[in-house]
Amino acid sequence: MASTVELGRYLEAIVELTRYRDPQELATALLETLRGVVDAANLRLLAIANENRDTEFSESNIENAIVYDLLDTESGEPAFLTTDADLLACVQRQAPVTRDGDGRRRVIFPIFGAHQVCALLVIEDLRGESLPQELLTKLLRVYSNQSFVLSRGQLDPLTGLYNRQSFYERIRRVAQRATPQRRAGDGGVKAKGHCFALLDIDHFKEVNDRYGHLYGDEVLLLLARLMTRSFRHEDLLFRYGGEEFAAVMVNVDLESAEHTLERFRRAVESYAFPRLEPKTVSIGFTALSVELGADKVIMCADKALYYAKNNGRNQVCCYETLIANRQLEPVTVAEGDIELF
Repeated sequence: MASTVELGRYLEAIVELTRYRDPQELATALLETLRGVVDAANLRLLAIANENRDTEFSESNIENAIVYDLLDTESGEPAFLTTDADLLACVQRQAPVTRDGDGRRRVIFPIFGAHQVCALLVIEDLRGESLPQELLTKLLRVYSNQSFVLSRGQLDPLTGLYNRQSFYERIRRVAQRATPQRRAGDGGVKAKGHCFALLDIDHFKEVNDRYGHLYGDEVLLLLARLMTRSFRHEDLLFRYGGEEFAAVMVNVDLESAEHTLERFRRAVESYAFPRLEPKTVSIGFTALSVELGADKVIMCADKALYYAKNNGRNQVCCYETLIANRQLEPVTVAEGDIELF
């Protein structure tokens, strides 16, 4: 049975954790709360996802898990980790795992999502002989429930991708960490940064007109699944509105981004949508940097997208390439316009 002190801490933690409306702030608050009840050299909160998004973890695919640190302090971005045996064992057993060695003690607790383990609490160099395990379990459950509530408010109910309401906040955060980049042939240094793409289903209105909006929704859902298979877990995928989607690709150069987008375009082109002739997508993308501002980034990608649609559709167009080839005029934002970064 939990002590009066533990119960008081638990109630305080509930009040504290339910204050937050941002996933990263919630994760930070959880670790701060845990530092008050656990005597250890370090605490880490790891997100864990299956490389195959369409299946749940099992003994046969557990080695395909992708693990990353939600609060990597050095880069300010998720840090991807090698999935060691203890992390995988915790996911597979769905129970805490303890490892003693070299005078150090490491304990890993699973954090459960709706259907499976979705995150891990890693306690490193634990001091003392015991842990308030019952209190920890309750605190992690509160965190999991609050994370679920937050995620539901940020997701499009049809496709499961991020919705338009969460778009600006997420793209702002990514852009603040982006660095300017150019293609190697433009006379600049080929550097990795972030890229932003707008994707539009070609002739989608014909689907709704011929088969109805219910079947149109099915096409949107299938397209969203193709997106999750074509992009990486660290990339941010959005249903931007109607038949238009958006993707933020992190830590890529323009060539790598184009390769990913071409792979997705071919996947859509070759996919057998039930009752339909082959469907295609037109895509426009651009480099993402804090210097441009959110409005201009979106306008650049949108201009490249419309160039793709007006010049044959079913293609990927890079804004920077179109500008370099003088196929487009650069986007300008009037002085005094509001920028969102």
